Amino acid sequence: MRQLNQSELKEIQLAIFHKEITSAEVLAEVYDHYVSHLQGFTEKEFASQLWELEQKFTYAYCHALQSKYNKMVREDIGKTQWQVLRKYFCTSRWIYAVGILAVLYFIANQTQSEKEVGILILSPLILLTMIWFVFIWRVAQKIRPIKRTFKGIAIPINSSSATPFSERIYLPVLLAQVLIYFPRLFDFGIDFNPILPGIAAVITAVMTLYMLSLLEVWKIKSKTALL
Repeated sequence: MRQLNQSELKEIQLAIFHKEITSAEVLAEVYDHYVSHLQGFTEKEFASQLWELEQKFTYAYCHALQSKYNKMVREDIGKTQWQVLRKYFCTSRWIYAVGILAVLYFIANQTQSEKEVGILILSPLILLTMIWFVFIWRVAQKIRPIKRTFKGIAIPINSSSATPFSERIYLPVLLAQVLIYFPRLFDFGIDFNPILPGIAAVITAVMTLYMLSLLEVWKIKSKTALL
């Protein structure tokens, strides 16, 4: 196995650049395949072997590979989170969940105004927002070596794993806005004040468990993915 020189590596990067791969995971996989394959041949054979690789890794093939990977990773993250959430249905987790709900219900009953109830509901959303900023920073750190490799080539490189995970972080924020503003748009003629503490406790508990499940998924997937 010989070490490729900078000129050869540049040729590989230029060849891959024309395929316009935006997934950091797929880009790294294709680049590593090119390099490892070409390291097994002499410098004289480099051009012919690079041409052979180009016949296999066409633009259409790479984008089909990227599309398949994006779909797979999205389903995998969803499946992993569901598996984590299912753990809360076992006896020990149920006790844990009921304990959180009881504490939140007690706190909600101590609130004196709708503003305080809103703060209670917003607390897990604020934590999710903080998690999102840390998450974006971590992902940027992980894909930096890939971006550095293709520095100077205008390819918007992003983690395929980060996109569906990020969507799951801000989804509760959108749902919370619907829950808060939807009743105000329509007059249902119902006085929600007596049951408002209970509703706030349930919503906050659900969001808290959702947030904890996301953190566990992040911990699991960060070992093998760019998260």
